[in-house]
Amino acid sequence: MQWSRLDSLTLRQLRVFCTVARLLSYTRAAEELGCQQPTVSALVAELERISQLTLLEQWGKRLTLTDEGRVFYAHAQHVLATEDEIRRIALELRNAGTVDHAPLHIAADTTVGTYVLPLLLGLFRKRQPTITVHLRVANRAEVRTSLLDGDADLAIAGRPPMVDGLESEPFLPNPLVVVASPSHPLAQQPQISLLRLAEETFLLREVGSGTRAAVEELFEVAGLPLKIGMVLGHIEAIKQTIAAGLGVSVLSEVAVKREVQQGTLVTLAVEQFPLERRWYIARLATQPLSPSAANFITFLRTYRDDYHP
Repeated sequence: MQWSRLDSLTLRQLRVFCTVARLLSYTRAAEELGCQQPTVSALVAELERISQLTLLEQWGKRLTLTDEGRVFYAHAQHVLATEDEIRRIALELRNAGTVDHAPLHIAADTTVGTYVLPLLLGLFRKRQPTITVHLRVANRAEVRTSLLDGDADLAIAGRPPMVDGLESEPFLPNPLVVVASPSHPLAQQPQISLLRLAEETFLLREVGSGTRAAVEELFEVAGLPLKIGMVLGHIEAIKQTIAAGLGVSVLSEVAVKREVQQGTLVTLAVEQFPLERRWYIARLATQPLSPSAANFITFLRTYRDDYHP
């Protein structure tokens, strides 16, 4: 084959051929492509002339791929897939330079990412409907890593690490409460000492969770043992296990609000609780804020200032 003949090969010819090869019909391919059947036939014929290959054969009313056609079809699909990916990347790069389309990458800890941000993102999207939002929900340790590695424009989590170049500001309060099953022996106690609570079996999140770190710090300062009976990777699993009467836990008040209202969980009146914690908005000072990230931070500040729990 003379390679110079392939100079006139076009992506349109490949796309038309792949459509015909997939549907095994010139007529149906024309309908899908929105053009006339003679146009489709002519483009495939031109592709065969350029490539000097017989790609399709007609057996009565049945259209089939030749052996050459099957091999060519497989490679043509790769070419078109690459073209589609190039178009997608070019569109993202072009849109990234505009305020309305710049993608926003947020990392959030499990509690705020599950129980707070969905509502806020819905409100924000009503104001900025063209901004694409990428939200990563993970434990506090993974959120920090995501931010420090530059994978997120900003993070919303518990106490940020003391790292040079990291800017943070308080966001919403995040009180932590002790929760148990309504049938738990301590459920009706008007006042429970931390010493008495230390006798209970705790269900906690994995190492790296901000809530777990707060509980461990409290018991360590008090010089009390912390009996961990089970480690679960998700708050919902902890709530279900507590409701089944398998122990107690410390969780964010916002995470158990619905269950407490419904009566499937109760908060225990333990001294030093609720533990007053906050979420923070954190970002790298060395990483310029995209217009989308700057808009979102402004939105969060307004929401925080108007917040009345």
